[in-house]
Amino acid sequence: MKEYFFLLSSITSAMKGEGILRKKGFRASVFRDTNLNPYGCGYVIKAAGEKEKMEYLLKSAGIRINEIKESR
Repeated sequence: MKEYFFLLSSITSAMKGEGILRKKGFRASVFRDTNLNPYGCGYVIKAAGEKEKMEYLLKSAGIRINEIKESR
């Protein structure tokens, strides 16, 4: 299963997004990495699963995603 990094602008969005993804059964965690995420405070949601579904869930909840990177 592929892992993705959802780059967000705030810790509030990251924590909310992590909760949404976990409730839907995805493995998700939040961490801060300003080298990986140059937007805002540098918070990232790392999650494993279907990218399109996770992206849809986050955007439907009003979470603005700056960028999505695939884990290598």
